[in-house]
Amino acid sequence: MKTSRGFLKPCFAVSGAALLAAAAIGLILDGADAAAGAASGVALAALGFAGSVWAVIGAEKIDIRLTLPVALVTYVVKLMLFAAVLGVVRFSGWEALWPMAFGIIGGAVTWLTTQGIWLYRAKIPYIELDERA
Repeated sequence: MKTSRGFLKPCFAVSGAALLAAAAIGLILDGADAAAGAASGVALAALGFAGSVWAVIGAEKIDIRLTLPVALVTYVVKLMLFAAVLGVVRFSGWEALWPMAFGIIGGAVTWLTTQGIWLYRAKIPYIELDERA
């Protein structure tokens, strides 16, 4: 699993660039509140994906059969967290609901695209070779 975690650094790097781009776009289109909301959305998406990775890695250390249930639970928790944060922003009076929502979407697309490119280029064997052979 150590090899397959190699995508975290590039994902965080590209998410950082996406955060800066989202802040710039938000600032240009609708001011400081939109910039902060869009950047916060990208950061929230990146932290959500990283949290899922770390939870699955922890589950794998206990038992490999736990990885799918933990991945599904973290997915549901992540979506509930995103909805709760957007609900708080909506009722707080902060004019950043749509920029934050678009930031979350942009952050998710950025993370998944980077992870997909990393996976396409990675040389990970799809079977585990037995040491005894």
